[in-house]
Amino acid sequence: MLVSCLVLSVARVTSSAAPTGDDRPARVHVVRSGETLWGIARGLAPDGDTRVAVARLAGLNRLETTDLVPGQTLRLP
Repeated sequence: MLVSCLVLSVARVTSSAAPTGDDRPARVHVVRSGETLWGIARGLAPDGDTRVAVARLAGLNRLETTDLVPGQTLRLP
């Protein structure tokens, strides 16, 4: 519960940032069975703080929980 609150708090701050104006096509990831937000975040930033990567993903995708559903599409930073 505490982790979810932390993720959502940081996600709200992250999602309120102004757009960067980057014209590159958005990268996406289609969630597979058994994948977690934490696992995807760890793969994106293997040497960084996974909590920060989770918060960034949650904010970018406006996720209210860390629960994922197979087939769900996530925008990647």
